[in-house]
Amino acid sequence: MIPGKKVKIHSEFEIRMILFYATAILLVPNILVITYTFDIDQHVNILQFIFWALMATLALTGIGTGILFLRRDYLKRKVKPSYRSEFIYLLFISAFGLLGIAVLYDYLGGSRQYIANVLVVIFAVMLFILITLGRRYFKFDYMGKK
Repeated sequence: MIPGKKVKIHSEFEIRMILFYATAILLVPNILVITYTFDIDQHVNILQFIFWALMATLALTGIGTGILFLRRDYLKRKVKPSYRSEFIYLLFISAFGLLGIAVLYDYLGGSRQYIANVLVVIFAVMLFILITLGRRYFKFDYMGKK
């Protein structure tokens, strides 16, 4: 450890906020992966399905935010030195979310020949965000020196 450099340990409240909002943002793309896998788009109007999935996600996000803020004091007192399992959950959700964004692009009528280009850009942004979050909040620096 470098002398004079303080390492901040984040509370469980901050970690759960990050996980909750990442899950909320990527919930619809994750649902779309399931619909694409089981060809649900053949049986329902997919645009209506996406709309209702967005509305349900917004409602669940509002309810979840309220619950998080009701438990804020309790969760701020809980700390762990690292949050490895929580970061792995975030990686898992992000991977399926990336796949779901490709499915969403396809459902919304995007040209299939550009799906790889869209995925590369979104993957680069998502990777940067995950590395930054991993270092700063989860104490999971897998790119650092040992």
